Amino acid sequence: MSKRESLVGRHIRIEGMSYAPTNEQGVVFLFGRLAPRLGFDVEVIQTGFPDCIARRNGKTCRIEFEYRASSYKNHPPRGADLIVCWDNDWAHRPRTFRHLEILELKKYVGASPRVFAVGCDERVRGHVIDKWASVDWSVPKNAQVGDLIVMYRNKPASEIRDVWVVRGPFYEDKKWGLQATIKCLIRLRRPITFEDLLKDATTRELPVVRKQFQGKTDITADWPLILALVLKRNPIAKKKLRDYMFE
Repeated sequence: MSKRESLVGRHIRIEGMSYAPTNEQGVVFLFGRLAPRLGFDVEVIQTGFPDCIARRNGKTCRIEFEYRASSYKNHPPRGADLIVCWDNDWAHRPRTFRHLEILELKKYVGASPRVFAVGCDERVRGHVIDKWASVDWSVPKNAQVGDLIVMYRNKPASEIRDVWVVRGPFYEDKKWGLQATIKCLIRLRRPITFEDLLKDATTRELPVVRKQFQGKTDITADWPLILALVLKRNPIAKKKLRDYMFE
């Protein structure tokens, strides 16, 4: 991922907008570009709640715009019919909000998932990720639902044992920063050690390997080479990871 893309959002394929939204205002603009295709005839955009009144299939629709759908939790359960968002991290929302329809714009503009390497110091965080198939965990600021998390155990071991998928919802924690629910996609029968990555000619010079997986890093560009090593040692993982076999 380029430095510019990290600032402006992911590349998307739609006339009049080159990069994905990074805030609610971007969602409003993108909706404006997509509204005719999605069957909406906008009547009112306003600063009060709800943000928009439109007609769809001959019926009035009250719309609230959010970057992430879960941000709607700060609004009254009633008063809107539809949440228009970039990232739907609220598929399993509380009962009082389940009547709301959620329209995720990401699905309509060709935005691809990304892959992040996230470190886990087991001396600090314990072994919770070994015990549960779904946990709340620290994720990068630009992570979104559907992105892949390559969990790297940096202490005491130095290896990749499992791969997770971001599910949401997202929220801020005072101690750990941005959190999201992640679900284990696969646990590797043969972990990929740091020594494996150093020995392999195709991975030893990758930036994330040279930095020894410090921090929360976007490794989408390097993922195909790491994935090839994962599959070489764990052929059975191919089925689970087939949706993340990027060119």
